[in-house]
Amino acid sequence: MRRLLLTLFLTLVTLIGATAQEVPFFQNIDVKEYGGHKYNFDITIDKEGIVYVANFEGLLYYDNAEWRIIYTKGITRITSVYQDSKGKIWIGGYNYFGYVKANEKGELVLKDQDEQHAFRGEVQNIWEHKGDIYFSVSNGNIYTAKQYSIFLSPTAQIPQPDLSTPLSGVIVTQKIVIGNGMTAVATNGNGLFIFNNKGQVLFHLHEDNGLCSNNVSRIAYNGHGMLWGATDNGIFSVSVPSAYTVFSQDNGLRNSVLSFAMLNGRIYAGTLGGIFYHSGNTFEQIPKMTHACWQLATQGESLLAATSNGVYRISPNGTTTPLSTATATSVLPEGNGFYCGEMDGVYFHTPGNSPVKVSDAEKVTKIIKDKKGTIWFQNLYGRIWNNQKGSFNIVTEDGGKEEMATLVIYNDQPTVITASTTVPFPYPLFSYADPNGILWLTNSQGKNLYALQDGSNDNKWSKLVYPLMDYSILALYRDKNKIWLGGSNGIYVADASVKDPTRDIKQKVFFRSVTINDDSLVWGGFGEMPSTFRFKSDERQLTITYAVDYPSLLLHTQYRFRINGGRWSGWDNDAYTEYNNQPYGKYVFEVQARDIYGNLSNIIKMNFEIEVPIYLRWYTQILYLLLFALLIYATVLWRIRQLGKEKIRLETIIQDRTAEVVKQKDEIEEKSKRLETALAELGETQNELVRQEKMATVGKLTQGLIDRILNPLNYINNFSKLSEGLVEDVTANIEDEKEHMNPENYEDTVDILGMLKGNLKKVGEHGANTTRTLKAMEEMLKDRSGGVIKMDISSLIKQDMEMMRKYYEKDIITYHIKTEFNYPDTPIYILANPELLSKTFMSLLGNAIYAVVKKSKRQQAQETPEIDFTMTQNDDKVQILIRDNGTGIEDKIINKIFDPFFTTKTTGEASGVGLYLSREIIQNYGGDITVTSEKNEYTEFSIILPILK
Repeated sequence: MRRLLLTLFLTLVTLIGATAQEVPFFQNIDVKEYGGHKYNFDITIDKEGIVYVANFEGLLYYDNAEWRIIYTKGITRITSVYQDSKGKIWIGGYNYFGYVKANEKGELVLKDQDEQHAFRGEVQNIWEHKGDIYFSVSNGNIYTAKQYSIFLSPTAQIPQPDLSTPLSGVIVTQKIVIGNGMTAVATNGNGLFIFNNKGQVLFHLHEDNGLCSNNVSRIAYNGHGMLWGATDNGIFSVSVPSAYTVFSQDNGLRNSVLSFAMLNGRIYAGTLGGIFYHSGNTFEQIPKMTHACWQLATQGESLLAATSNGVYRISPNGTTTPLSTATATSVLPEGNGFYCGEMDGVYFHTPGNSPVKVSDAEKVTKIIKDKKGTIWFQNLYGRIWNNQKGSFNIVTEDGGKEEMATLVIYNDQPTVITASTTVPFPYPLFSYADPNGILWLTNSQGKNLYALQDGSNDNKWSKLVYPLMDYSILALYRDKNKIWLGGSNGIYVADASVKDPTRDIKQKVFFRSVTINDDSLVWGGFGEMPSTFRFKSDERQLTITYAVDYPSLLLHTQYRFRINGGRWSGWDNDAYTEYNNQPYGKYVFEVQARDIYGNLSNIIKMNFEIEVPIYLRWYTQILYLLLFALLIYATVLWRIRQLGKEKIRLETIIQDRTAEVVKQKDEIEEKSKRLETALAELGETQNELVRQEKMATVGKLTQGLIDRILNPLNYINNFSKLSEGLVEDVTANIEDEKEHMNPENYEDTVDILGMLKGNLKKVGEHGANTTRTLKAMEEMLKDRSGGVIKMDISSLIKQDMEMMRKYYEKDIITYHIKTEFNYPDTPIYILANPELLSKTFMSLLGNAIYAVVKKSKRQQAQETPEIDFTMTQNDDKVQILIRDNGTGIEDKIINKIFDPFFTTKTTGEASGVGLYLSREIIQNYGGDITVTSEKNEYTEFSIILPILK
């Protein structure tokens, strides 16, 4: 369903030369829009604004939302339509007479008054007399309709309407009074005439100015400013009487209207197609002035016109005088001269002198002089200049920001309004300050014209131009009660002194139809509407149409709607609402209209309900739950029985299998123990192989480096010793020759020899340290896997105890070191290399001696130094603890002490591989070594070795 697209024809009469005639707003409706035949015979309008048209194919009717057609049984043409005093619509056609009636669905249908077909011929006229309905037929007979039949009425006479007019040679088909004292006259061959109460022609519409046909069969007036007509080539409607008229560009007014001016009481209009002047109810073109005119301005008793061919002076008698030849985009009279905006700047012209360029501002479209004498420019690109500082400069916002702007005369002063301005009003594309203190403004698109007075909206004038809000305004002039508006479609005139019937209408909105699934009519909009529409669950695609009773041609009636009291929709021109797949439930649909003046109509409501399908209703859902519960219950019972049988079977199987499982369990446990032992041995072997492989790889690389470094290093050490001896010999020789040498040379030589001797000593020391490090590396690379034998670790400890006490006897006595060795007297056998294991114990004991001595030196015997060596046997392992109360080890380095070449001693004291080698030796025998320590308190090494079984 689509609402009608009504094309406005803003037209004029073609006279000799280029002229434009004033006409009311009207529209043509062609065959494509109303869907019948092009030939229409008669027309009438009911009290709700429904238009009925007698068409060649049937009865057309328009409910202000859409056109529909009703066919007779024999699909005959309808030639007459009439509304009686009770509002009943009677129709007549070829061999047909009846009336319009709403059926139970609210759809209009034709009801035969003459079911017996008592007459033959074509109904030509229908009328009412003393409450009875009469009609005449083409054969000359007259019939009357009574009850549900028709009867021949030989005494009745056809009424003769008054068709007299001041027109001569014109065939009048109908004459009616339409309001404001106006009379509308339909003619056959001359279109439509509108007369005032003085019998003068106000408007004449015909084919040349856009009317669909000159042959107007019948006309009808709705009583609220709309005249409808039926022709042999479509249907038309005219907004009359009306405060709004138009001078169209279709004939005479060429292109857009850009400027107005008044000279000696006559309106002039500048357009892109030339300059026109108002004469009577037409605009006529000034001869030879066919080029574009951008601006008109009054100077004394003449006009200045800025045109594409330069500035012209126009006298009241129509004489034109060129004042310049360059394209002029604006003009401002000044004394006997004028400012002129041209393509390359602004010039000042005076009679008899060459023009003077006053500014480089290009394409200036507006020039204004304020009360202080300041000249303002605005160009095509929205840039503003003035000469407040003596020369013309660009006007910018505070802070130097330049923005697109326009000049508006506000409170009698030029005001710069930028594109981002909101106060005192938003940016207007067009503005005009009339002589009566009214400021006219549009929005940024040049539409929605409104009026301000003293900074507030002027309701009277804003409401007058509100119906023209959709038109683009390019020029405006106010002449008392008339507002002249120029735009891209011509000139619109809004006359506040004309009583417009549309202003007094309180629009009523009606539901016109309800359809489902695109094509199935539920209610046709006539008769009593059901209190609630009930739709089946598969009828969820709804279309609801609605319309007001008396719409206007100037501006679309707008509608908004809501459902269930929710938020209103936005205003829209569409007179229908569609719902697709609307959820099930109950709804209240409301709609409201807004007329051409912004007035709101009544709110109408419609209740409808979409049934919930059976499979989703509450009792069905309960049934679903019960069935589901029964299914679960049956499933549980069946499962319980199955489980009982399964339980008996499983108990038998379990009894049979339990004995077998117990037996297999014992076997598996035995095999598991053997497997665990094998896996442990395999893991130890694998770790040992990986470690040995790594050491072998590193050893091969390092051994080569040691050999290459150690030999040259020996030369360095040896020659540094020899050089020290040579230095001593030279020193002795110098002493012998001291008496024969210059004292300064002697002292310098002795100093140099002393420095050389010291340097050689340092070389020797560092060489020795490097040799020690290389020897340590060489020691690391030695194969320590050999020499492993069964040995008694107790006897080895006893041997190392004696060796330690003898080797460190001096330190033990000097620092009063207390040494304690605790170990079993019985032999404990392990697999190890006695020599390497002894070196490990002695290395750890040596570190302990070093730590306690160092602490004693620092603390000066405040605490007795102690070293404890304890060995205990735990099952298949032996644990050795070596503890001292020396300097201890810091927490941040304790994790590094087993790293190779890491030491807390000086380079000359140790190489840093002792602990690393100790761990390697212990791990080679399947043991491990760990350390715990606290700074300045103690250090304890723990060694665990496996006992030989």
